[in-house]
Amino acid sequence: MILVAAICSLFTSIAPLSPRPVPTDALRERLADKSLDIIGIVHFGLNTYTDKEWGYGDEDPKLFNPEKFDASQIVNSCKAAGIGGLVVVAKHHDGFCLWPSKTTGHNIKASPWREGKGDYVREMADACRAAGLKFGVYVSPWDRNNPYYGTDRYVCIFHRQLKELLTNYGEIFEVWFDGANGGTGWYGGAKEKRIIPPGYYRYAEVSRFLKELQPAACSFGQEDWSTFRWPGNEKGLLPEVCRATMPKTSDPRYGAFIASGLRSGSLFQVPEADFPLRKGWFYHKREDGTTKTAETLMKLYLSSVGNGGIMNIGVSPTKEGLIDEADEKELKRFSEIRREFFAREITDESEFNVVVFEENLIRGEQVDAWQFFADSKKVLWGTAIGLKRIRILEKPITAKECRFHCQRHGGDFRGVTFKRYYVDPKLIDRIMNSADTVETQTAIMMKTSSTNKESK
Repeated sequence: MILVAAICSLFTSIAPLSPRPVPTDALRERLADKSLDIIGIVHFGLNTYTDKEWGYGDEDPKLFNPEKFDASQIVNSCKAAGIGGLVVVAKHHDGFCLWPSKTTGHNIKASPWREGKGDYVREMADACRAAGLKFGVYVSPWDRNNPYYGTDRYVCIFHRQLKELLTNYGEIFEVWFDGANGGTGWYGGAKEKRIIPPGYYRYAEVSRFLKELQPAACSFGQEDWSTFRWPGNEKGLLPEVCRATMPKTSDPRYGAFIASGLRSGSLFQVPEADFPLRKGWFYHKREDGTTKTAETLMKLYLSSVGNGGIMNIGVSPTKEGLIDEADEKELKRFSEIRREFFAREITDESEFNVVVFEENLIRGEQVDAWQFFADSKKVLWGTAIGLKRIRILEKPITAKECRFHCQRHGGDFRGVTFKRYYVDPKLIDRIMNSADTVETQTAIMMKTSSTNKESK
């Protein structure tokens, strides 16, 4: 008992510090739903037919005609992976609206699909709800088709597009704002480069009507009100030291801490680790054979969810409008491997080699440093806990008693829980020795481009 008391004394805050930021009501409800630790984002549109990742804006809508489109097949392939919600790309940078928008003629009504009466967003929303998945939307603020892009008139168009989606498709669980903004484009035939000024999209207004129209929705982007942030890569990776607390987006340090977070930050933004299941975000026949294996997906799960974030898997239907068989297979296997990984929880003195920690975040992240002891021997340690930490021991151990001790920030601490598991070391080796992911071409373009980026 003397040793325990000494350890507790060492890892207790001496005096309360300034309050930590807390999740919004919408985010708190979202984080309580553990089925949403893994979500997906669906890229489908004219790029699927032009074999591009970023359309220029001059693509012919008549190209869009997925003859075998099956929203249920797409959604159920994702459900089989354990994905709890899907963000559907409703408009990408080419400006083509995959719903019958009243804001532009460059929309799905101009395509031959469903004889011009189709609504891809509607069918995906209905399929998600039928399968029990949450439904969200991605709307690119950058529009390389619209002639008014770069003017105030376009901002009004963009806001109207958002309102159409927020009011006509039921409950939205997440709205995604991409960070590729401004640059070269068709722009109604101008074929020029347009650079947008800071604050161009009037996101403060977006925040207001988003809360009004979809109060339960969370958002992904790079605004102070964003609930999820981009971690600076499209490889699905988060660092071991990773927090939800961030400096304000106007702070010059924001970019430097976008992956790790900042302990003294005043914003609460959970990192969302997004990556494509294949090499690129859209389906390209030439990229057949690049589907990430289930073992790699599990490795990315441990790096994202296991380091306090959300995992976002990018899926891409083929030209026919279906998830490719190889993609479908690995998504299902990912769920099977995850179940196998967590199949054996240890509640006695049996061997264990994996520990999962979760912090109650109702009052924000309060843990500044922690240690985990097995029979008084320190076997794991770190800084943040946050949403979840999954840690693998070098080898299985046994213990009659396990204890967790932490240094608290000094706020209203609501506790940390932990569970122990035994995982077959051969399975761990298969996962950890699986192929590493590489950066996407789009992320490289965004990092090297001189264009202005308001989000991501």
